[in-house]
Amino acid sequence: MNSERNYLQKTISKQENKNKSEMKTKNNVQKAVLRFAAVVVSFILLSYTVSAQDFWKRFLENSSFGHIAMAMVETENTLPDACSYDSDVLMMNFEAEAESSLELESWMLNEFNFIRSAFNFEEISDDALNVEPWMLNQDLFQTSTETELSLELEDWMVSDAVWSI
Repeated sequence: MNSERNYLQKTISKQENKNKSEMKTKNNVQKAVLRFAAVVVSFILLSYTVSAQDFWKRFLENSSFGHIAMAMVETENTLPDACSYDSDVLMMNFEAEAESSLELESWMLNEFNFIRSAFNFEEISDDALNVEPWMLNQDLFQTSTETELSLELEDWMVSDAVWSI
């Protein structure tokens, strides 16, 4: 009986050692695969980064932002100073927005239209506000203090059948 027990313990320990070595091998293989995948992903990201250097410039050229977006991307070209603008170009813009001249009309020249006595001013005033008897009646303005009913715990709130996950 004792020898059988020893034999079983030896076989169990051999099996455990074999399982441990298999697990170590599996772990090492998994680590190697993960490292290889990390290297591959980093190479892919690096290639996308290198090929995408002009991505924003191409994207903005093909977008609806047009010239404004390109002006924001291109930092080599700086805007000219305000004093270097051509005055003829500025005058053309203002001439296009010029309004027609205003003319005097006959009613504007008639002094009768602007005499103060021609207007009739009446001062309108409201009657003084008075406190009326119904305003002092407390029965009309009762404020009730409403109280909420107390919350009660119901059976379904503590039931394991309802809340079992």
